[in-house]
Amino acid sequence: MRFSRIIAFRYLHASRENRYFSWITILSLLGLAIGVAALIVVLSVINGFEYELRNRFIQANAHIMAYRYPAGMVNPEKWGQMIMKDPDFKNEVQGVSPFVHYETMAKNDSVMQGVLVRGIAPKQREKVQSISNLINPPNALDILQQEVDAKKAGRPEPELPAVIIGSGLLEALKINIGGTIHLIAPAENRFSDVKRFKVVGTYNSGLKHYDNRLVILSLTTAQAFFQMGETVTGIEIGLKDADRSPEIARKMESKYELSFREWQSYNRPLFEAMERERCVIGIIVAMVVIVAGFNILTTIFVSVSQRQRDISILKALGATNVQI
Repeated sequence: MRFSRIIAFRYLHASRENRYFSWITILSLLGLAIGVAALIVVLSVINGFEYELRNRFIQANAHIMAYRYPAGMVNPEKWGQMIMKDPDFKNEVQGVSPFVHYETMAKNDSVMQGVLVRGIAPKQREKVQSISNLINPPNALDILQQEVDAKKAGRPEPELPAVIIGSGLLEALKINIGGTIHLIAPAENRFSDVKRFKVVGTYNSGLKHYDNRLVILSLTTAQAFFQMGETVTGIEIGLKDADRSPEIARKMESKYELSFREWQSYNRPLFEAMERERCVIGIIVAMVVIVAGFNILTTIFVSVSQRQRDISILKALGATNVQI
């Protein structure tokens, strides 16, 4: 062990004449440890909250959405295959899924509520981003997938199609799973169509913006209900690295004649506010560490001033200024 280290450890212990500085040293180190621990805990809580919120937003919107507004996308399979096989993106994209997006009204008895209808193909949507952990009961997505498979097999649409609605909307409409609701399809030059649907599950993301408005149908049922034929609103694109969404969306927009929007753009103000709060809270908690550090520094100054005689002896024995 080096000479300076031996001396340092020796002077961490108080002399018999003065135990005061030993306690000051212990309390100062303890204060520093508590300050650092508080900083780590607070930042970990903020990071955990942001991570959970981020995942819920991604599950609701996918990493990138490609669409043609207002005409819609006529051949989503072709566009999906084109993006998946593109050399520039095939190592970035993990899945694509068509979707239908529409705003309309839901009705149950005398209660009417504005809703956001999302038509999905569950099996393909799971490759983009899994939402099964937000659905209760979990087999509700299987019921929607059966409708998609039945349409591909040429079987007729069920008389009472299935629907999954947000947990907040379920309460607002005063209905239970297994009950029925009416959706209103907007139409031009004629009366709106009203159709009955069976509630087979609920969607609970913890985000009121979606839980109070979202209605999930199977893709084929949504196309038939809004009389879209084979057209869809667009395709959802899942990436292996969600944080690269803005960069990849810009590249796709310059290459394809489609509009692209990444998930960050839907919630940018919220995430910017959280980033500012993290910085401010980090600075506030870091001040505890700084105060503890000044306590240690003060203790060292006072301790050194009382060790002038010892320092003189060490210097006389040949200790250098660096070692002191």
